[in-house]
Amino acid sequence: MRKSQAKTVNQTFSIPLEVVEDLHVYIKRREMSRFVSEAIKKELESKKEELKQAYIAMAKDKDQDKVAKEWEGTLADGLDEW
Repeated sequence: MRKSQAKTVNQTFSIPLEVVEDLHVYIKRREMSRFVSEAIKKELESKKEELKQAYIAMAKDKDQDKVAKEWEGTLADGLDEW
């Protein structure tokens, strides 16, 4: 399946009026879905990279194990009440 034939889903988003106005000024109507989709993909990739870097930093943090062990005993707290 080519990219142009990929499945799509209609979504409803609230977007500030100034953004919509700029979108209509600078992007052709037939290109809006692709433009918005590519912008979202780019932002999601950025967020994924931020999260990846945060996990890497956490894994390097020697004190993280100490904190985890301190909280280890509380994991089951309150489960007997369920």
